[in-house]
Amino acid sequence: MKGPFKPNVESLVLARQLRQLRENTGLTQGAVDGQLGGSVSKVHRIEQGQSPWPGELGVMLDMNKVPNATQAVLRDTWGEAWRARAEQGELTDS
Repeated sequence: MKGPFKPNVESLVLARQLRQLRENTGLTQGAVDGQLGGSVSKVHRIEQGQSPWPGELGVMLDMNKVPNATQAVLRDTWGEAWRARAEQGELTDS
């Protein structure tokens, strides 16, 4: 059985950037939650370092009207976060 989720550095960097983008755009967590189609706490968890799924990241970037160049950087950060989790064995079934 796995323990509680522990965000890695890359996840925390992405989380901080996504939160800043949302706040700069003036969106609430509830507004973004509604577009993601998840539970009320989904955006909160993402902004605390739980990496979003690829589709969720795309929705969040689109909602915040993030320019393509910045999207590329954020997607690279997202990829690094997932690679780090895979290397630590967090993405395997047990």
